[in-house]
Amino acid sequence: MRPPGRTSAVVAVLTALFLLLTAGPAAAAEAGFACLVGRAARPPVPGVILDVRGPGVAYTGAAGAFRLGGRDLRPTDAFRAASVTKTFTAATVLKLAEQGKLRLDDPISKYLDPSLVGRVHVLGGRSYGARITVRELLDHTAGLYDYAADERWIAEVAAHPRRTWTPERLVDWALAHGRPYFRPGRGYHYSDTGYILAGYVIEKVSGLPLHRAYRTLLLDPLGLRGTYLEHWERHRGAPLSHPYLGSVDTRNWNPTFDTFAGGGLVSTAADLTTFFRALFEGGVFRDPATLRAMLTATPQSKGTYGLGIQRLTSGDEVLWFHPGAWGAVAAYAPARRISVVATVNQAQDEGALAALLRDAYATALGRSVPGCG
Repeated sequence: MRPPGRTSAVVAVLTALFLLLTAGPAAAAEAGFACLVGRAARPPVPGVILDVRGPGVAYTGAAGAFRLGGRDLRPTDAFRAASVTKTFTAATVLKLAEQGKLRLDDPISKYLDPSLVGRVHVLGGRSYGARITVRELLDHTAGLYDYAADERWIAEVAAHPRRTWTPERLVDWALAHGRPYFRPGRGYHYSDTGYILAGYVIEKVSGLPLHRAYRTLLLDPLGLRGTYLEHWERHRGAPLSHPYLGSVDTRNWNPTFDTFAGGGLVSTAADLTTFFRALFEGGVFRDPATLRAMLTATPQSKGTYGLGIQRLTSGDEVLWFHPGAWGAVAAYAPARRISVVATVNQAQDEGALAALLRDAYATALGRSVPGCG
C-alpha cells in the first residue's frame, strides 16, 4: 500500500534541506537526535525509531509507544519496511544478474508464463507485454497499471482486512481496474504491479520462493537476522510494532496485500542501516558496475529513480533513498557516507517522516535545527 503523496512529501522536504547545505560533516550531539525523535512522536504518530550513522556520528533511539496505550517503543523493535522492500528486490535481481542467470534487458517473456505476459500490458487492443524488460520492471518504465495507487483498492483492503491477497489476485485486480499508462519504455510511473512481476522473475531464475531468494542472496550473507518476508516466513527477531492507518491499528490485518516483492519485509533500524551501508560500500555486489547500474536513474523519471531506489540531487549533494507506506525510510548520502533510517509507524503521518529525515540529516552534518539545537 502506498498512500498518495508519501514520496513527493519526502522529496519536497529534502529538496528544501539540500538548498541550505553549505557545511561539511561534523560530530552531532546525541541530544539533538533525541530531541528530533521526541518531537516526531506526537499525534498522529504513535512511535518513532531513528538510526543515523556516518563519520563522527552514531545514534540510535526511539520515542513514543509500541502501540497506542502500550509499552514504550524500543530502538530494537521491528517495523514494516513496506516499499523499502523494492530496494531489496532490485538488489536480488542484480545479484542474479551478477551470477549470469539473467540480463536486465531480457524480455520478461523469457521468464514468465506466456498467458500472463500476453495480458499484463494491453493498450489499444494490442499486447505489449512481451516487450517489457526486467530492467523496466525495476525502474518503473514498463507502464503497468499500479493497483496500490488506486483509492478503490485501498478502500477494498480496509473494508476486508482479513482477506488473503495472493500475488496473482493483486495482478488480476490491477488488470481489471486500470489500463497501462504508456508503452514499455515510453514513460515513468511507479508501479507495485511491476514489482510483483519482478518477484516472479526472481523465483523463476533462482528456483527458490521469493522469501528464500532474499534470505539466500541478501539477508543471511549480510547477517540481517531481524528481517523477514511477512506471511511467507515465520516471525523472527524483535517484536513487530503496530503500524497505523490514521486511527486504525493494522497490526492484525492480513499482510498479504503488501507482501510480495513491492513490499512485505519486516525489518529493524539496525538491519536496514546495515543493508543500505553495505549496498553502497561494497558489501552486496562483487562488481562496482552492478551498483552503477542500480544507480543509473532513468531520463523518463527525470533522473529521480534508478533500479529500486530513488535519487535526490541539489548541486553536488546526492541522496539515495526509498520510503515505505507505513512510515519507513532508508537513505544514504555516498559523498558524506551518512545513512539515515527511520520509522514513524503511521501511514498518514502529516509529513512527520519527511521532517524527521530532513532534520536528522541536517543534524548529522552539524547544522542547527530550530527547536533541537
